[in-house]
Amino acid sequence: MKKTILFLLLSLSIFIFGCRQKEMQTQTYDVRLIVYEPGDDNFLRPREVIAKYKNSLEETAVNEVINILKQQGHISENLKLKSIKKESNIVYIKLNKEVGDMKKDNNLVLYSIINTVTEVPKVEKVVIRTNKGEYTYIRNRNLIKRDKSLNPAQVLKKQMLYEQEGDFFSAYLLMSDEVTNDFRKSYDEYYREMLEVYSLGFTKQKFEVGSYTVDGNMAKVKVVFLAPEGKVDLYFKCVNIEGVWLVDWLTSQANM
Repeated sequence: MKKTILFLLLSLSIFIFGCRQKEMQTQTYDVRLIVYEPGDDNFLRPREVIAKYKNSLEETAVNEVINILKQQGHISENLKLKSIKKESNIVYIKLNKEVGDMKKDNNLVLYSIINTVTEVPKVEKVVIRTNKGEYTYIRNRNLIKRDKSLNPAQVLKKQMLYEQEGDFFSAYLLMSDEVTNDFRKSYDEYYREMLEVYSLGFTKQKFEVGSYTVDGNMAKVKVVFLAPEGKVDLYFKCVNIEGVWLVDWLTSQANM
């Protein structure tokens, strides 16, 4: 009798655990994404959106950008995402139909999808499969408006001021989008971390951005923090990507 009761209790425990696991897997929560949508000036316009997480950040991003493109009338309501998977640094997307001319580098609607999914860290290439063929893409930065006139010190100061003001969206857009950088964070992860830092008042500290030195496509920028107990010198890295200086994801160091 005792064995029977123990068996029933064990079976019930396994059943409840299984139900809870299934519930956790089907739970949805909000994530912040950067979606690139076609602008009237023949450039892609970054937009901050809050979406319901589904399966992966890559799938969530693709679903969201497709929905936005449909709402704006850029693509047909009949276009469907049939499947999506990630292997290594490549995301494979299967669509039921083509998105305009799939071979044009200035296809804004197509690159709305490409640049949105490559905004997710560790996505180097996107392979789109349709009923007509298979196409491979990388991020098209030429379709993103970025200020090429800013030097490393200027871009770092601008990025830090945005963080100080709590404008994390604008600050994130001045961060490096280099795929191979292991320190790169998704916008959602960066936003959550900065929100906590901002709420604790750490971004309110006064600072002065000083001189910088350039070595190839890397730059070292000096920042002096004016703390109550005295000045603290730190150095930050910036990286030049396709002619634009951006703030690197490497942490600051006292001596670099």
